[in-house]
Amino acid sequence: MENIKVYKPPGGVSQVETFIEGLEPKLRDKLVWQIFRLSRTPPAGLKEPHYKHFSIEKYRDLYELREKNHIVIRVIFTVLPNGEVLLLHAFQKRQSRDTMQALERSLKLLSLLREHPEHAVEYTVPIAKATAEGSESHSDVKGKGE
Repeated sequence: MENIKVYKPPGGVSQVETFIEGLEPKLRDKLVWQIFRLSRTPPAGLKEPHYKHFSIEKYRDLYELREKNHIVIRVIFTVLPNGEVLLLHAFQKRQSRDTMQALERSLKLLSLLREHPEHAVEYTVPIAKATAEGSESHSDVKGKGE
């Protein structure tokens, strides 16, 4: 997806990509649609209920993408100075402390990325191709399977 990056450790796989691929198809498609919208939305437009900007000083560079079906999914991300979005950590929220743990992990990843920016790679998913073409509506994208 254009302007969307994920953290990929050297010789490893991206936690965010693995998490999203493991979701049931309907929820995965909803989340991918939100990520696609995220790539087209300026930071000032990232508002609740789908996005949350953290106001605590320690986490002020971080945002949360929110999606739910019968489970609650969160993706912690940041907007880079060049306008790109960096997805840092995805998780299923079961308890309030899950968000705090994800925020701490995300801060660690950000510090690693400052040392090794080459670990931020473009995010691609199989159905992103149909979304990026722009010829299909949200309902068409939601209906696509694997």
